[in-house]
Amino acid sequence: MDKDKTSKISVTEFRNLVFTDDFLQNFRSTTIDTYMAEMICGKATDESSVEQLCFTIRSVDDQFIVHEDVIGLYQLTSQSAEHVTEIILDILIRCDLDIKLCRPQRCDGASTMSGHLSGVLSRIKNLNSKAYYIHCNAHSLDLALQDLTRESSLVTSTLDIMNEIMNYMKKSPKRLHLLDKLTELNYYSNLKSLCPTRWTMR
Repeated sequence: MDKDKTSKISVTEFRNLVFTDDFLQNFRSTTIDTYMAEMICGKATDESSVEQLCFTIRSVDDQFIVHEDVIGLYQLTSQSAEHVTEIILDILIRCDLDIKLCRPQRCDGASTMSGHLSGVLSRIKNLNSKAYYIHCNAHSLDLALQDLTRESSLVTSTLDIMNEIMNYMKKSPKRLHLLDKLTELNYYSNLKSLCPTRWTMR
């Protein structure tokens, strides 16, 4: 490729192209004798406002060793349960993993994922009647912490002030330019929005 030209391929796509073959070969070798696997699905919006699905498979081999493999990040063009289900089924096909083996499903408590009528869970159960839903422990903890912070006026005010400061800075190109000058020696030269459900930066 011409060094003066840039490719339109994303970092995620490039990473998948580089590691897919070796990873899948190793993944298949460790899961070929697996009797049951757990699907872990997490959705998150990155800094560029792109919604992505992080898909992980947890399994136990014949030596009772737990393997947890992050299959990849997949861009979601729709938030619908139908689209998310299609993505998950496509991943399972590419990994040569039988959906009948995927009984536990760990994800957040959003209706898109856990809805018992038309959510991803119910759609998977139509294909695997033994599948069952587990609310993600990390997400449950985040929700509990959110409720806890509402009981503390100090913490609530601190988080609100931080968000107001970031919004104030981001609404002015002049202020952002000044910030860049003041922070040019630091590793982080731009403001990142706080993610309220994770207590961290996106």
